[in-house]
Amino acid sequence: MLLVEPERPTLPSSRVEWLDRHLERICVLSELTPTQYRNAEEKYKAVGTWLAAPGSALAPLAPVIYPQGSMLLGTTVRPYNSRHEYDLDLVCQLHRCDHKPPMVVYQWVQDRLAANQVYKEILEPLKRCLRLNYAGAFHLDILPACPNDQLGNGAIHVPDRKRECWKDSNPKGFAAWFFERCVIRDVLAERVLKATVEPLPSAVPSEYKYPLQRIVQLMKRHRDIFFAGGRDIARSVILTTLAGEFYGGQRSLSLALEAVLDGINAALERHPTVPRIENPVHRGENFADTWDQAKYDEFRAYLRNFRHTLKRALRPSLVEEREGLEALSGPLGELFGAERVREALRLEAAGLNESRDKGALGITAAGLLSTNITAPKMVPVPRNQFFGR
Repeated sequence: MLLVEPERPTLPSSRVEWLDRHLERICVLSELTPTQYRNAEEKYKAVGTWLAAPGSALAPLAPVIYPQGSMLLGTTVRPYNSRHEYDLDLVCQLHRCDHKPPMVVYQWVQDRLAANQVYKEILEPLKRCLRLNYAGAFHLDILPACPNDQLGNGAIHVPDRKRECWKDSNPKGFAAWFFERCVIRDVLAERVLKATVEPLPSAVPSEYKYPLQRIVQLMKRHRDIFFAGGRDIARSVILTTLAGEFYGGQRSLSLALEAVLDGINAALERHPTVPRIENPVHRGENFADTWDQAKYDEFRAYLRNFRHTLKRALRPSLVEEREGLEALSGPLGELFGAERVREALRLEAAGLNESRDKGALGITAAGLLSTNITAPKMVPVPRNQFFGR
């Protein structure tokens, strides 16, 4: 059951609307560019085609290649800086293989990748997946898998290379849960048993993103700022799970983000020692299994910093209030990077100038700029008639 967005009489709508606009722009500036997305899509399709090609050693096992993680959820963020790479996760799901030892299945996929001279040069075996390192761009993590017929509903077995055992996972089920939390239903069509490479989800236009998707992007962006690009302590799957668990259906991005951070903070305060963060579609999987007390304390510090600084933007001091809405860019810069916030402000100024030149900009009775020129008591802003003089 969705929660009704709470009444917040202490928060003027002008400030909330201003923050919503700027948080949205920060998300747009933080996600993959169309060029980066096309590059990832091209590499993904090529690898998928190679793994599933007829005549390959994997072909008799009818591999199905599909994305998981941020590309599937629509929550990508750009690397923290030019020295970091973004990652794309995919699953190579084989069939009729769950009776095989996990390292045999892992080796099958590794051997197929190594049979390609290009992939052989950039191949790196990891704990559960096989990584292709595209230098200076991104890395592609390929997770070998077999269907988990006992659990069904998209559940899979994945090999743990270190322990040489099978681990349960369900990336498709997790995506379905996430989109349910976004207040949409994601129906996964049944597929015929054959070798396929499922396409990446299209790059969704910004205006069709859900608040929960944006919240995850903002949490990941602040994670990168707070930990200077490090991600091990605040893994994306942990942030996504916690955001989904505590999202209450609010439409305002800033108020929804505040509610999520409040909810997570309250839960963490009840757990001074390392808690379990369970996979919502497979309760036996603990996403926080790599935390010790020191890492958990650092995560709590990240969350407290995020929550405290956001509240400064939502509820500024009397001095900050008198400085105007633009003064709120200070806390936003601390959270998401000053340069990115300045670019968001520049884009807003450019948009307002364009609206003014089109005669579509007005001033409300409260003295606020608005592009809703037909609203009651709206005073149009005159077009620029100075022509550079």
